[in-house]
Amino acid sequence: MKVAIIGAGILGSSLFYMLKEAGHDTIVIDPRIRRTFPSLIHSLLLKGKDVELARTSLDFYRKVRIPMKEFPSITLGKVSEDLISLWSSEGVEIKEQFVDWINASGLVAIGGDRLVYIKRLIDSVPIIREKASIYSSNGKAYVKVNGKSIDADIVILSAGPWNNLLFKVNTKSYYCWASLVTTEERRLDSIFIYDYELNYYSRPFLGIGTNTAIVGDGEAIESPPCKKIKVNSEEVLSKARKRLKGLFNIYTNGEFCEGTPDMRPAYGKLLDNLYYVGGLDGYGAEVGPGMAKLLLDFIFHGHETKEYRLERFKGIIDFKLGKEPHEI
Repeated sequence: MKVAIIGAGILGSSLFYMLKEAGHDTIVIDPRIRRTFPSLIHSLLLKGKDVELARTSLDFYRKVRIPMKEFPSITLGKVSEDLISLWSSEGVEIKEQFVDWINASGLVAIGGDRLVYIKRLIDSVPIIREKASIYSSNGKAYVKVNGKSIDADIVILSAGPWNNLLFKVNTKSYYCWASLVTTEERRLDSIFIYDYELNYYSRPFLGIGTNTAIVGDGEAIESPPCKKIKVNSEEVLSKARKRLKGLFNIYTNGEFCEGTPDMRPAYGKLLDNLYYVGGLDGYGAEVGPGMAKLLLDFIFHGHETKEYRLERFKGIIDFKLGKEPHEI
């Protein structure tokens, strides 16, 4: 079967490998407008079925040999016993302890968090480096590139924040951002901090114990993709400095993400041969490959996971972006 994938981000790249393994003739179309960051967070410390998606994603990264580097994490704030049990069931070692260098008690976890070098995955996929368009006729989708139709039995829309510009889906594009900082505390480059009391996170930058880190969880700014966005880095850094001393902003930057009405990922059928998967809502490295597998299980085997089906948004005309779902 011939499959055309529009979008070569985490989802499109994962789909390519899964379809290739299954023996399908697959092409991926992406103009490479979007910048790809070298590494992103992969965490098992999520909620509900998202943890299953994160486990599937982790297994996928290992299978296709994407480099990863594991780090301990500290979670600050109230966490339910049910969540702790869920994380422990995934093999994460968790203990509550006082951390003197941040002067707070938290959950220290081993085996739950890592940086995944996602650019290696995306760069490894062969693409048609052009813009694509979709048109429909008699309930079927057709893809055009440079005015020429692309022959495909199945079309998969996985273009992230560009999805609702290519076809009508109930999602919005927004800007998500973080700051690269220098810090007096070198341990920040070898640990994750999820602070749900002050509402910020910190993650390693290089992961080799330098005096640098990345600090984020600023406001999600609704905007069309590729628009120049100005943000106030102090929105996040002023909160983080209450816990982390000596932070100095070097650079604040971000990229555009795709949000759904409930800020959870989604997949579904749009036309007879057109399928959608997206709404990664800022945590694509955790759940992207897992969502790719859900979509393919639906297309080829009829399996449904209703919690993530696109149909749950039926009747919603407009919505406001909420909190990203990786925040407990």
